[in-house]
Amino acid sequence: MSLFPESSALPAGRAVLLSIKPKYADLILAGSKRVELRRSWPSNDIGAMVLYSSAPVQLLVGVAYVDRVNEADVAGLWKLSHDYGGGVTEDELLDYFVGKKKAYGIMIKSAKAAQHSIDPKVIFADFVPPQSFQYLTSGDFQKVMHAIFPEE
Repeated sequence: MSLFPESSALPAGRAVLLSIKPKYADLILAGSKRVELRRSWPSNDIGAMVLYSSAPVQLLVGVAYVDRVNEADVAGLWKLSHDYGGGVTEDELLDYFVGKKKAYGIMIKSAKAAQHSIDPKVIFADFVPPQSFQYLTSGDFQKVMHAIFPEE
């Protein structure tokens, strides 16, 4: 069930704005990174991730749609990363998840690069990049989508 009843073009579940390093945002948008690895993830059903490419880019660069979320131990996450393009080496993965018994592999169904990458402060006057992610209301998600895909 969509939490965005205003339009059938909106994803099922909620939307989040995801802070992500530019290298990984580029890999997701290129389609070669099909799993996003996270130390924590919201329990709510997430359908879309608006990608905020962190410093030095600092722009909204696209959107990725979530297929499913896998909770796994580090060995399970390495298998997901290896099989689905996690964009990291095994050593990088081990360093990132040190001390974590369980973490998350967010499986990406599809991703779309923005027609126009945009400074989030154009949409959100008091924008502060989230440490990991922040929820978007349906109205905020629509504003973002209209800003980064103005021709659709």
